[in-house]
Amino acid sequence: MLAALAMASCGQSVPTATSIAGRTAAAMASTSYRISGTAQAGGTTVTFTVETLPDGDFSGHVVTEVPGSPNLSLEVVAAAGQVFVLSPLGLQQLGITSLPGKLNPATTWVEQPPGTAQRYLDSIAPFSGEGIGRTLRRYLDEPHTISSATVGRVAAWLVEEGAAGSSLRLYIAKGSYHLLELTVAGKSPISLRYSAFGEIGPIQPPPKAHIYVPPSTTAGG
Repeated sequence: MLAALAMASCGQSVPTATSIAGRTAAAMASTSYRISGTAQAGGTTVTFTVETLPDGDFSGHVVTEVPGSPNLSLEVVAAAGQVFVLSPLGLQQLGITSLPGKLNPATTWVEQPPGTAQRYLDSIAPFSGEGIGRTLRRYLDEPHTISSATVGRVAAWLVEEGAAGSSLRLYIAKGSYHLLELTVAGKSPISLRYSAFGEIGPIQPPPKAHIYVPPSTTAGG
């Protein structure tokens, strides 16, 4: 039986780009996972680890490095469409040293107003859940190659696309069609690794006693 499996694996035909995009989109939209990565834009580098669920809820740690400025570190939780951010330095940079109700800025989560909350949601949408399918289809419209590779001990399909000023590399697990790595080179490079498939538990909002709701958020602004 092992010999038969080995022969079947060796003879596995290379899937089409359409097949890869469809199967990966379906697999990634129906499971939880962790995304670890970096993104650059100009002189700014963002390093992050995010745990996300199929319904779009996520939690993560983000560090933003800007030359000449202190690193800005924050924790973010998105639950049921609401986004909460814990960033003592961020409040300090805004000149906020105290909060109503004797809340401690060092331990208080700030509920983000709808516009800001949507920007947080939009920043992860292309790389998680149903958004991965749209991202793959957009990239795979360009000329590309598909070959066999390994990531650690996992057999994978390597999808490579090259274009003027940018290039794409995707590692997609054979069998499960989980996206393992995504790298985009160019003016705004991105490097992502996916792991812990199906292992992320429920994501809850912070305790109400540690949430500050700005007046603009309360008013729906």
